[in-house]
Amino acid sequence: MRARLLTEIVYVVAGLLAAWTIGTLSAWSYPLGRRDIWLVTWVSMVVVAVLGGRQIQRAMADERAKGAVDDR
Repeated sequence: MRARLLTEIVYVVAGLLAAWTIGTLSAWSYPLGRRDIWLVTWVSMVVVAVLGGRQIQRAMADERAKGAVDDR
C-alpha cells in the first residue's frame, strides 16, 4: 500500500471516529435530544464514508496508473 492510499484510509477512519465521539458526547450532554443527535451523527458518518470512499478509489486508481508506468 502506498503512502497516499494509506493516508486517505487514515483520514476516513479519523473522520468516522471524530463524528462518533462528537455524537456520543453531545448525546450524553443533552439527553432530551439524544435521538436527533444520533440521527445527525449517523448521517454525518455516512457522508464521511462516502466522500472518503471516493478519495480512496481515486488514490487506488492513481497507484494503478503509476504501477503501469513503472512496469514499462
